[in-house]
Amino acid sequence: MGANFGLLVSEDDGLTWRYSCEPWVVAGSNAALASANVSFYQVTADGALLADAINLTRSSDVACTWPISTGSIAGQLIADFFPAPTDPTFVLANILLSSASYIVASHDGGKTFDARHLYDTPDQLTGVEIARSRPSAAYATSVSGSGARATFIASADSGATWTETLLPVAAGTQPRILAVDPVDEKKVYLRLLNGASDTMAVTPDAGKTFQTVLTIPGQFSSFLRAGDGTLYAGQLEGNLYVRPPGATAFVKQSAPRLRCLGQRPGSARIYACGDFFLDNFSIASSDDGGKTFQPVMSFTDLRGPLTCPSVQTACAAHWDRIQGVLGIGTAPDGGAPDGGAPPPPKSSSHCASVGTSGWGLLALLAFSLRRGK
Repeated sequence: MGANFGLLVSEDDGLTWRYSCEPWVVAGSNAALASANVSFYQVTADGALLADAINLTRSSDVACTWPISTGSIAGQLIADFFPAPTDPTFVLANILLSSASYIVASHDGGKTFDARHLYDTPDQLTGVEIARSRPSAAYATSVSGSGARATFIASADSGATWTETLLPVAAGTQPRILAVDPVDEKKVYLRLLNGASDTMAVTPDAGKTFQTVLTIPGQFSSFLRAGDGTLYAGQLEGNLYVRPPGATAFVKQSAPRLRCLGQRPGSARIYACGDFFLDNFSIASSDDGGKTFQPVMSFTDLRGPLTCPSVQTACAAHWDRIQGVLGIGTAPDGGAPDGGAPPPPKSSSHCASVGTSGWGLLALLAFSLRRGK
């Protein structure tokens, strides 16, 4: 689970939780002194973790060390990145310049990025995603500097060529990719943010046509396309919009103040991030399609930094400060339950449905709100 103080990790299916502090994640394992914040996290198909802050950092040892990604991505402003759900080597990233943006690729799981640009545009890229059912299918979105033009961008050949389609939306609309359907690579769910309202749209044919499926006042804070085809969209105000398979309309129901939604592939249980202070939990689960949620973890349950020596050393001072926020605990316990209460996660956390690959970590990661810096 990504929070505004680090990455929370459970290696026993949610029974106990520890964390890798954000300064350590940001610093790329070089020091625990970094002022930048992580924008969002992602998980590769083989379980490596990627984090975006002042650099892209990567952990292949369950958040213990975070070397910095090299190549063309180094020192660049990263608007978004996405690892292929079924190919552990392939990662795409959007890079922003002052008056342009471009897409680059990694073919070693995010360790290094190629110098060659797969796509260039004078507009601002706002999202990128790769299909699960067909890894060669990739999509991106962009908006012009004036906001007059929003574009949907599709590739069927791993980014070798791209097709651009102007989105039929009002000027000033910010497009984002919510998800590519996991079983249909041509179906893409979009978020179209415009002023005081938020719209969910879908293209069933890789950008040839677009359909509006939901418009709400305010903003979405979470989205999930569940394994059975149900669509879920949450709001911080405590609303959950649900559309079961085969239905044409969403049903609005009361819910926690949902900051993220997630689900492991092959399972029916839904996980959600809530408001630590108002919902009295940080992670909860639902086995009835979001009608009710049962607490899984609160920040007060944290047992301290991860037990690997690098994190224990780098995050000791950070843990002391985090506990002091609510005056709970005194020091990392090195193995026994202790307690601690960090602040709630950032209200702009990016949440999406996420699957991991058999290594015991449930990651509730960033949603598209955090993709548009």
